[in-house]
Amino acid sequence: MQKKSFFNRGKRQDDYEKLFLRPAPVTARSGKTVYIRREFHERITRITQIIGGNEYSLFDYLDSVLEDHFNTYQGDISELYRQRTPKNIF
Repeated sequence: MQKKSFFNRGKRQDDYEKLFLRPAPVTARSGKTVYIRREFHERITRITQIIGGNEYSLFDYLDSVLEDHFNTYQGDISELYRQRTPKNIF
């Protein structure tokens, strides 16, 4: 059963800004390099520039989006991981 994401909970637009447009708790330097589709990069850039007023980086936005995703789907991810992990390694 799929849980409802933040977007399906009827939240207002200012809630979106508070949830996703905020500083990340760590700096980008302590993260890892990751590649994303050009179209997603362009969209995220527009979101952070226009909605975020150039106050937040792509890293800040992606960190917030991933944090919400993991919080929303933690139970489902854990269960799928448990189902696919061998019971006995030996």
